Amino acid sequence: MSSIEELVDSLGELMSRGKVMDEFNRSGKGEIFILRYLYMKETPASPSELSEALCSSTARISAALRTLEKKGQIHREIDTTNRRFILVTITEEGRERIRANMQRMQNHLVQVLTEMGEKDAREFVRLSMRFFEIAQRTRPDPFE
Repeated sequence: MSSIEELVDSLGELMSRGKVMDEFNRSGKGEIFILRYLYMKETPASPSELSEALCSSTARISAALRTLEKKGQIHREIDTTNRRFILVTITEEGRERIRANMQRMQNHLVQVLTEMGEKDAREFVRLSMRFFEIAQRTRPDPFE
């Protein structure tokens, strides 16, 4: 096996290991993702838009929206320009939740980078940026 193949295997193992990655993967598939999307967008979104952005089924999005609405973190209303559509808006409670979540994530990242030390942290960031730049540039077309 080549050293690149070994690195790919190691990276895959790292990405699938541990509670941190489980939490990261779950956050990208549910309530936090929806709240973050609405928070960053700053305008209402349709459930189908959320479904597309999340790459998830409309049924899964609908279930998450029901839960978020019960918690008072989103509000759904009929689009006044086209009554066949529903618009989803984040509430102040939802904004507070996502701000707190983002702050916790940032604090944890600072803790990890601090523990790595400045030299290793700078190298990690440099290599990560290079990795994602190359990955983006060389990404195969998903529709081929």
